[in-house]
Amino acid sequence: MSSTPEVGQTAIPAQRGSALRFHYPLPMPELPHVPTDVTAEVQAWKESYGWAELSPQPHHIPGTVMAWCLGRVSTPETGKQVLRGLGCLNEWALVIDDDVLDHPEASSRTSDIIRFVGQVTHVMESPGCRLPKNAGPLIAAMHDAMEQLRAECTPTQVARVSAGLRRTLTSGVHKLHLDEPNEDEYLALRIHDIGGYTYAAQIAMCGPAPIPDEEWNAPAVQALIECTTLLVGVENDVFSYRKEKAEGQTSPNIVGILQAARGLSFDQAIAEAVEVRDRLMLLILRLRERLMPSAEPPLRYLIERLGHFIVANTETYWCAPRYRRSADQRMALEDVAKTPSCWAPSLSTNDTSPLPYPSISWWWDHC
Repeated sequence: MSSTPEVGQTAIPAQRGSALRFHYPLPMPELPHVPTDVTAEVQAWKESYGWAELSPQPHHIPGTVMAWCLGRVSTPETGKQVLRGLGCLNEWALVIDDDVLDHPEASSRTSDIIRFVGQVTHVMESPGCRLPKNAGPLIAAMHDAMEQLRAECTPTQVARVSAGLRRTLTSGVHKLHLDEPNEDEYLALRIHDIGGYTYAAQIAMCGPAPIPDEEWNAPAVQALIECTTLLVGVENDVFSYRKEKAEGQTSPNIVGILQAARGLSFDQAIAEAVEVRDRLMLLILRLRERLMPSAEPPLRYLIERLGHFIVANTETYWCAPRYRRSADQRMALEDVAKTPSCWAPSLSTNDTSPLPYPSISWWWDHC
């Protein structure tokens, strides 16, 4: 692994517009693979609830681009039924994100959304919960996906996924009522909103064994999970900003918040957001260096695959129809990791000091 002092010595200006790129300073992971029968089953499950693909796409993994993310965070030894359950849950989450929480009319439907969140969290957290006959597809699909995971994973593992989903749903509702948050408020909310705790729990499900509570809940481990989560959230904001505005979404975004709070131009706000992302990456390197030497295999697996999760998210921005509607703007998934033009050659900063936000500055106490 690259040592922290050697990272980011050559600063580069933030890229603009469609040329936006991010630097990944760790070794690029091997190409992932999810069994085709699993992706086909997830696709069939998705379609059974009425969620078809936008249209047949070139360079598209059967089932969903989420199969690529699952491939990045799993191994050939990960059980197929675990992969199936996680694939179904992630498909559900994408529908919730697009059609409920980030829908252009979400702010005018807060009562309905709050009612829905209450229903879905009960189903999510209640083993054996019986669905009413009139349960909608979003409720029924959540019930099914969680039952799949309960059949394959430990109660603690499932509870961690549920806790992460509760944070995501709660923050989604919070966001609807949050008028012009400041930078610190927004970043604290984004940690939950992006779903990183859920993804971390899913990564651990794919590993060799459950992570004990004392290791999972250790401050340095939680700092690494949160920092990785926020880094992915900032990347998502930068890539999604124009898409969100074009679709009429009113949800806050770090780019818009930086523009409003500091009077920055669009390009200046993008540059500032990229620097925030890169300072988070520098912290991730330091937290990894602290945790890796004493980590047992299950925790070591989580630490390594959190890095792969960053790569997977960056890759999806280059190839997923949700970010690049035009086929001629997308790349084949298997080509992104090995194409230098998709990645910045270095970080934009070598500043390892804590970011000036009270809600996250404690992370630097643990590296």
